[in-house]
Amino acid sequence: MSASYDATPEEVFAIVTDTAFREQACEKTKALSYDVKVSTSGADTVVRVSRRMEAVDIPDMAKKFVGDTLTLVQTETWHAPAADGSRTADVAGEISNTPVTLKGTARIAADGAQTVQAIDLEVKVAVPLIGKKMEPMVVDAIRSGLQKEYDLGHEWSGK
Repeated sequence: MSASYDATPEEVFAIVTDTAFREQACEKTKALSYDVKVSTSGADTVVRVSRRMEAVDIPDMAKKFVGDTLTLVQTETWHAPAADGSRTADVAGEISNTPVTLKGTARIAADGAQTVQAIDLEVKVAVPLIGKKMEPMVVDAIRSGLQKEYDLGHEWSGK
């Protein structure tokens, strides 16, 4: 997924690494509770978001794995900017106490007068037989949450 902003890469990076922005994104996705931590590790900026969500629209075959709520933990390790101001991040996540993991990369880069924020994730549900059936459902839920976060990013950037 990706979103374009009428902002510089530095401005978009400032938004996605802002604790208040991430907390508001958790509220927009109707998190029951959440914990946001932004820290530095050398030249990297690490954003860790843990949010407990109500398990709605979960198929019966998945209910036994997640119960009534699920906790999504996502960590983005944003690296120092390249010479052109672009940034990349390693993204890792899981739904706690389930066989669901995600990993991938995120990127913030100028595209003409705009800046594009993109994320590329691979979702794995490590359950024999039904895992491949569950993966598209997890992807849809993640896509929905990311779209809400992108919409909020547009509000924050004012553009």
